Amino acid sequence: MKQNADDTSIDITKKDLSNFNNGKEVVYSATTMSDEQKLNDYQSLRPNEPTSGNSFYLYRAALIGDLLALNAGIGLSWTSPVLPKLHGPNSPLNTSIDTFQESLITSILCIGAAFGAFLFGHLADKIGRKKTLLTVAVPMVAGMPILAFTDQVRMYYLGRFLYGLGSGGVFTVLTMYTGEITEDHNRGKFSCIQGLFVSLGVLCSFSIGSVLCVRIFCLACLLPLQIFVIFFALYAPDSPSYLVRINRLEEAEAALRNLHLLSKGQAGEAIADLQRLEEIHKESKGGVKEIFRSTGLKRAFLISAVLLILEQFSGINAVIGFMENIFRASGDGIPPQAATTLVGVIQVATVFVTSSFIDKLGRKFLLLVSAIGSAASILVLGLYFFLHKHEFRLLEYFWWLPISCLLLYIVSFNLGLGPVTWTVLCEVFPDNVKSTASSMVAAICFLSSFLVTFAFPVLSELLGMAESFWLFGLCCVLGIIFIHYVVVETKGKSAIEIQKILSEK
Repeated sequence: MKQNADDTSIDITKKDLSNFNNGKEVVYSATTMSDEQKLNDYQSLRPNEPTSGNSFYLYRAALIGDLLALNAGIGLSWTSPVLPKLHGPNSPLNTSIDTFQESLITSILCIGAAFGAFLFGHLADKIGRKKTLLTVAVPMVAGMPILAFTDQVRMYYLGRFLYGLGSGGVFTVLTMYTGEITEDHNRGKFSCIQGLFVSLGVLCSFSIGSVLCVRIFCLACLLPLQIFVIFFALYAPDSPSYLVRINRLEEAEAALRNLHLLSKGQAGEAIADLQRLEEIHKESKGGVKEIFRSTGLKRAFLISAVLLILEQFSGINAVIGFMENIFRASGDGIPPQAATTLVGVIQVATVFVTSSFIDKLGRKFLLLVSAIGSAASILVLGLYFFLHKHEFRLLEYFWWLPISCLLLYIVSFNLGLGPVTWTVLCEVFPDNVKSTASSMVAAICFLSSFLVTFAFPVLSELLGMAESFWLFGLCCVLGIIFIHYVVVETKGKSAIEIQKILSEK
């Protein structure tokens, strides 16, 4: 990690590493090192290149964990099928709700997620990734029954807040866990598979939520959580880096051999490297001050924070959370339930394609294509609503335009701005600051999401739907500029290599 030139660190040579791997004692001597020397020293500690292929053990651990991501996706899109029911004759609430209450029901999940990011990010370093992820399920399991059985608006706020608390832990700790059980060559794919499960959760809300009553829908949402808790507790390992940190080396070796298809000797070398990295990380506590003291870490924080802010200010959660309302407002004649389900299917398919190509095309390319497509589609959608508001006569021949723009928007967003931003987050920070930095960035992301989802229905009433979409489009255009000039390619690189690139720019 880059620090001031007069800091003391640990000078570890390749000879030391060889001696360590052979079981000999190594004497560490404090020396003064330049930033470049420190980065090069880190680089020398990278584990051996992995064997080709991905193990069943890795897929099992990642996919079971991603059931949490599925439930997070359900939470993000839960309001799309539910809000119209709250205005109908069979509303479970004992009173009608206004635009402000509608906005708060949708957006308060993001406030809970911002708190959850810090809470569970802190726990991840104290009790480990696995136990923390099991804990993450608790507020989600508590929140959904409240939504199922209450008839009070204020209890809707509580249920959504609790569910958001868990969702914040999902996007912080599950992202961390996925990055630590995978390798440089497959990290992008498995991070995108996490995004795929989020999209599956959105599809569940769109397809199932529209045909079930609110109570049955909420109770059905508990099923993936129950499956997760049982099978993750039984079959998922903790991350190897955390096991090394708490000196459970036999478990770490078993996890590495199963997850990465390593031989016993290769696993031993990987553990030795992880131990040496842990020794180096002990020299810096990894707190907030550490992040803003290093040029590389400051740039990593800037890139990840701005990308996640862009993800939210592109309008995705407003579009997803109010999807049925948008289709009703467009007046295009397509049944809102059918249109939203189609959007969900397209979203899942797009993320699946992204997971197949992210380690071939690279992160930056996909982010650029995504931002360009999102900007174009949302701006044209705004134009449609502008013409619809002013009763443009020829608009009846363009009845297909709203759903086409939304489909293009969903496709574009899920090519990059959706799944790839979280992939970048899990790649740019080294282990000693990862939980702190990830928690901070995730909290910024969810606070941004709160602003967007809370303000969208209010802005739509005050300014109009068209002007709201144009604001989202402008944010996407600014994002294109930022991605082109600031974001670096992280494909196939370790966090230390990425830090070296960021420090040199």
